[in-house]
Amino acid sequence: MTLTNSPARVAGCVLVAAAVMAGCSSRQDGPARSRPGPASSAPPATASSGASVDPYAPSVAKVPDIASDGITKLVSATEVTGSAVHPLPGGVKAGRTLAIAVNCAGAGKITVRVRPTGTSFLLQCEKGKVLPAMNEIQLSESHPDSSLQFTAGAGVTWSFAAGWDPHPPERR
Repeated sequence: MTLTNSPARVAGCVLVAAAVMAGCSSRQDGPARSRPGPASSAPPATASSGASVDPYAPSVAKVPDIASDGITKLVSATEVTGSAVHPLPGGVKAGRTLAIAVNCAGAGKITVRVRPTGTSFLLQCEKGKVLPAMNEIQLSESHPDSSLQFTAGAGVTWSFAAGWDPHPPERR
């Protein structure tokens, strides 16, 4: 005899459905959204390996590619060591989403602040690796005189690109 509506069977179906739903949904609170940077399919080649360097691998010697996401570059820099401030031409605009991509290398941390909004994010960098990151910040107020302030340890080298995302992720 088969029981089609037994409490154990119903509970099992509910647990499976809950697991499937949890695996398929994501929720992000707050105005800053992160996307992983472009991943390299192979580790960077070393001089002793004889292999060529992957031109698509993240590097602090080049600007992170934000154009592939439809973002027009507003400001950028390469091979910066330590801290720096970069003005945002035209300031920040209410209702727009600022995308900031950073590649960092070296043991230490880098904090990126959008001044004067007070919005910031922290990245952990590693010695011997270039770590890419991308954050998108939805801005609620306009500030005509704005800048990106990067605070990094002396052993951290980084590059970045920032611009307005015409197609930001939906807020949930």
